Amino acid sequence: MTLVEVVNEAWGWTGLTARRIIAESSMGHLVLTDTEDRLFYLDPDGMALIPLGTEAEAQAHLASEEAKELWSGGALVTEARKRFGEPPEGSVFTIKPHAMIEGRYEPESLCVMPLDELIRFTGDVAQQIKDLPDGSPIQLEVTD
Repeated sequence: MTLVEVVNEAWGWTGLTARRIIAESSMGHLVLTDTEDRLFYLDPDGMALIPLGTEAEAQAHLASEEAKELWSGGALVTEARKRFGEPPEGSVFTIKPHAMIEGRYEPESLCVMPLDELIRFTGDVAQQIKDLPDGSPIQLEVTD
């Protein structure tokens, strides 16, 4: 299964039909286009799909300091490289799933994960928690 197919399977519930992955960060963040050539930012650890709009709007968004820091992973990627070296082909640095849900973005919570697994996991969790206010207790449904 291609990464575009994985994105559509995991995040299609948002209404997205991805057509092409434009860029991929070391932390598994993606910039992609849909079938109408609109651009989107998929932030897996933030469990968010952010519409960027046109190419000019996307460039403006991605030029912000916050977006640059999210994309690069900053100190977390630096620490991950020290601890793990470069991830194998098809894998990225990320926060361990339980720490991601808890919001613990710290070096001790880092791991290496296949990108397709990260996209599937975060899409599933994002769908399950989409209507909950921040800080709500959650009970996740785990399926195989």
